[in-house]
Amino acid sequence: MYHPDKYQEHNEALDRLCTSFNKVAEGAGNQIYMESSKIENFIDDGMIVYVPTNNKILYDFEKGHKYYDNCDFPFSDFGQFERKIKKPEILLSIQCSKDEKCFCIAWHEDFKKEKLQRIGSITGSGDKEYSGKRFTTNFKEFKYDEMDIFYEVLLKAFTSNTFNSSCFQI
Repeated sequence: MYHPDKYQEHNEALDRLCTSFNKVAEGAGNQIYMESSKIENFIDDGMIVYVPTNNKILYDFEKGHKYYDNCDFPFSDFGQFERKIKKPEILLSIQCSKDEKCFCIAWHEDFKKEKLQRIGSITGSGDKEYSGKRFTTNFKEFKYDEMDIFYEVLLKAFTSNTFNSSCFQI
């Protein structure tokens, strides 16, 4: 994490997202559950498991702090660092709003189709990182009270073995 001062807030927000998702999953057949990584492994932030096959989606999670204050994601595209996209284990990026009322998801398969851009991003130390980012318009925003729709998107991804934006059409 390039902002170590945000670890605790990040982990607490992620745990709340997982709890909210798992409550909905229980009522929707409990075929999927979501958990956070309890130990920092510098690869992923957690996994989503499809119980019937034990298939897993590893994901990257981020809580917005500077520009994603509340619902209605403020950009036409969703960005992710190339260093995260290059990790073959991670299939999904999730970013929640600062107020934790909404979150966006984008599949790494969709990011990989986009051009790499070298845009400076400020790290926790104030330095700029130019390792590269990719941006996709193939992302979807959910309100926390639409967790059932997120569940259906994931169910479609697992049952069709398709981990890209085509799963948004349910």
